Amino acid sequence: MENAPPDDSPFFEVSDLRRGFGGHEVLRGVSFSAPRGRTTVILGGSGAGKSVLLKHLNGLLRPEAGTVRVLGHEIGPLSERELAPIRRRIGVLFQGGALFDSLDVGENVAFPLRERGEKDESRIASRVAEVLDMVGLPGQERKMPDALSGGMRKRVSLARALAPQPECLLCDEPTAGLDPILSESITRLLRRLQEELALTSVIVTHHLGAMRYVADQVVFLKDGTVRYIGPVAGFESCPDAAVRKFIAADEIGRG
Repeated sequence: MENAPPDDSPFFEVSDLRRGFGGHEVLRGVSFSAPRGRTTVILGGSGAGKSVLLKHLNGLLRPEAGTVRVLGHEIGPLSERELAPIRRRIGVLFQGGALFDSLDVGENVAFPLRERGEKDESRIASRVAEVLDMVGLPGQERKMPDALSGGMRKRVSLARALAPQPECLLCDEPTAGLDPILSESITRLLRRLQEELALTSVIVTHHLGAMRYVADQVVFLKDGTVRYIGPVAGFESCPDAAVRKFIAADEIGRG
């Protein structure tokens, strides 16, 4: 990408984004910006459109209407080839981890490095060891995915996302399927890495606890529309009925 905008510009800019499936409109005019070097949490209940929105940020889905800009470049009209340099700047932590079961941990983490043309095996091994250490799994290269706990699989998936040194990390429900202790551990790890690496992070979740710990900005979706955007403190005191109901449901669940 050429002519990158100044550092104070947003990493992502979404304007009036609309997308539907089978006649059902999932995103209904979503607009927000994600600042560089900060964590934006996309919050909402099941079916709110969170994951669909996330997939538009690196071009996995294309808008039916509206625009998505990455560092000032509109990505909707781009070909797969034109998207490649943009995607290289964005790491993705998938909801289920999406590890290759036939590859060991080291090979999984090395996969994006080899995919991008790295052929020096010593450099690959060094980077794999470095990112595994970052996520608290030093020396685990030879383990197979089926020997890992749920929390370890998440960490390996995170190491793989970080291996190519992206500027931005997209996370789809990073604590899904984990017990409260593991969820807290992954949440704290994401916050630490965001701060240490100065990453721009966009995290999809329905967990208020994770949102409160990692978010610099909250985007709350309800039925495909933005009902709140702003800081955590403002979300907690937001008078919108959908927000109040969401917070109350979380409090009941924890009770």
